[in-house]
Amino acid sequence: MSEAIKQIVGEFEKPIADIPSDVMDAIKNSRLDLSLNIPNPQMLVSKGDLPVCTRGNFSFVIGLPGARKSFLCSGIAGAFLNEDGCMGLDNPNGTGKLLWIDTEQAPGHVAKIGRRLHRIAGFPININSENIIIHMLREFQPPMRHKIFDACMNLYHPDFIVLDGVSDLIADPNSSEQSTSVINDLMALTKKYDCHILTVIHANVGSEKARGHLGAEALRKCETAIFAEADGDITVCKWAKTRDMRPDEFAFAVVEGLPTATTYTGKQSKVDKLKQIIADSMPKLPNTVSYSDLCAKIMEIANIKIDAAKKKVSVATEKKLIIKNEVGMYHLPTIDNRPSDLPF
Repeated sequence: MSEAIKQIVGEFEKPIADIPSDVMDAIKNSRLDLSLNIPNPQMLVSKGDLPVCTRGNFSFVIGLPGARKSFLCSGIAGAFLNEDGCMGLDNPNGTGKLLWIDTEQAPGHVAKIGRRLHRIAGFPININSENIIIHMLREFQPPMRHKIFDACMNLYHPDFIVLDGVSDLIADPNSSEQSTSVINDLMALTKKYDCHILTVIHANVGSEKARGHLGAEALRKCETAIFAEADGDITVCKWAKTRDMRPDEFAFAVVEGLPTATTYTGKQSKVDKLKQIIADSMPKLPNTVSYSDLCAKIMEIANIKIDAAKKKVSVATEKKLIIKNEVGMYHLPTIDNRPSDLPF
């Protein structure tokens, strides 16, 4: 037997007394004991009967800039704060204390979030609430942000935390070492304080995947990941990951400054969008409209500039969505000249 093999075998023959005390404590504390009555994780936010955010776990929102990620986080946190829920999400086990950490926005924008949360919770918007605590860490460097975040957890013992966003607690989100470390920190905090942490990670351009090593590590360890995608005035929310059965996808729109559940029938094609714009812009048959008036109406309906409106008139005429008569006026197609979807 080689010396190397003898050394390996010898490691397994060492007495238990040679195991460091901290390691032995970790072994004892981490072993599952089924004789104990260990309940299922308590749901803080759910969709119907299915969990979205539970105690002792973390989740995150994925999305490109402009996907209304902060509004989505407001709606999820609002569902926790309001006994009646928010944005189609439910609160099955009562409310508690919310800690919101913002790492990138100016005070004026964070104040909007604060007032939004107070409105959802039914609190006055000009009085601080003991159950909604918000800190702004934009001015600090990543190591200090991380220390402040840890200190806030210890100071407030919150039930639900929104960390917007976790990448600002580390210097390099593409560092596998830093990414693993900060995600492990989130998991440790959720266990220590028996809470849920919801955070935000940007998506890769043209993809539904979270950016960098940080995104990959978060996806592996999280309870829930939600991909937010904007389609006009609506944000569609898809489940990138759930630990339990996957709830139905949902969507919201911003109504009077608050995220509100709405229906979503799927992305319209360019032709469908053009048909809708034309239908909203054109007078009913047999009325006609001039080129200039039609362009002006399309500019108003679609909120576009004159060149884009002219292009839509040209494409709509080419596809026979509108008809230009012999005197240069435009009208909707009659039965005889409507375009056919049939291939013959």
